Amino acid sequence: MSRFLFISCLCTLLLACQHSPKKNYFYLSPISEKTVTQTSSNVSSQLIGIGPVDIAEYLTSSQIIDNQSDNTLTMSDNAYWAEPLDKSIARVVSLNLTQLNNGRSFVNFPWRSDSKPHYSLRLHVDTLSRTGKNANINATWELIDNDAKKSILRRNFLRSIPAESGAKGLAYAYSQLLAELSKEMDEALNQNP
Repeated sequence: MSRFLFISCLCTLLLACQHSPKKNYFYLSPISEKTVTQTSSNVSSQLIGIGPVDIAEYLTSSQIIDNQSDNTLTMSDNAYWAEPLDKSIARVVSLNLTQLNNGRSFVNFPWRSDSKPHYSLRLHVDTLSRTGKNANINATWELIDNDAKKSILRRNFLRSIPAESGAKGLAYAYSQLLAELSKEMDEALNQNP
């Protein structure tokens, strides 16, 4: 009798596992090439470093945070980031900046000692969230002279744009926010040597 109960419990457990909901994965994407007007830099193949990119600790979860209000985070059901958010942000910013100016190339932090860039862009993201129907970003970025070991420029970047519901709409809105951030960084790179 105990053997029958054990087998019944095991079968029930296996059936329950088969019906668990499918996980959905989402990623951030760079600027659409159709909307980019490329400009060439006077310096061909200027190497710029991207990173380090630091994000607030609550953003390190692989599960997508759907909403934030009253100091409460709501996690999306079965919606996950396809890659760690800090790495995704660095990848997208690098691709955006490359599309905005093909006269520069980018290397992500940590870079090898033999490919250390003269300049780098550091980024700290304090907030990347949806509040109500808007996606928000609160970030600080710096243009660093790595040889002189000093900050050339430091700016705060605050934006809020409408976001469609669901994880797909949120990933798209975050991508748009990073596109705006990249354009601001590109303008600063164009104004500095």
